[in-house]
Amino acid sequence: FLKGANVMSEIKETKTTYLLWSTLAGTISFFVSAVITSIVLSPLDFAIIDTILAGGIGGLFLGLFLMNRHKIYKMGLAGLVAIPVGVWGAFILAGGADLIFSAINVNTENPNIYNIKNIIGIIFMGIICGAIFGATIYGRKSIWTFSAVCGLVSFPFGILVGFFNSGHPIKATFENLFAVFGPIDLNFLAIITSFGVGIGLSIGLFSILKQKSTEKGNM
Repeated sequence: FLKGANVMSEIKETKTTYLLWSTLAGTISFFVSAVITSIVLSPLDFAIIDTILAGGIGGLFLGLFLMNRHKIYKMGLAGLVAIPVGVWGAFILAGGADLIFSAINVNTENPNIYNIKNIIGIIFMGIICGAIFGATIYGRKSIWTFSAVCGLVSFPFGILVGFFNSGHPIKATFENLFAVFGPIDLNFLAIITSFGVGIGLSIGLFSILKQKSTEKGNM
């Protein structure tokens, strides 16, 4: 583990390399956690437990990938809290949005409105998840970076989920690609992976911003 920490300190010296590594680490960590959760819990169909388990496993994996033994369990805890709160917090907001749409006579069953609503909901998931994860690991100063980055990253994944829900041919492509793992909820996989990409990218960017701030302070 000490050798790994030395390698990580070398990676951190090159900002671009660390940014790419943290993004890749986040992507792999949460993708794998989503696959594991889907395989283990698919027969039970407990959506809340799915998000808790995926968040905890993803956070632990990310801590291991970043080789920071002091933050491994903290990252696991951050994922354990941030993912379910982000997902279900956004669902509550979506419920409120439905009431507003109904009040102004907007048909939310319209496929176009439904897809837009889903994309916005997934963006809010990313914002909430990023804010909680960042605040837990790096404190309040990181909230803006993490929430903005995770929200932006969630946008293309929201479009992908829209394609899955509309029966776009890309859904069959992904189903064939992941058939080896058995039946997997592609929406769940896309959303959890988007959190990983956003969190990993946020960690790299926040590290760069923090370094620049320290350098300016020393000038």
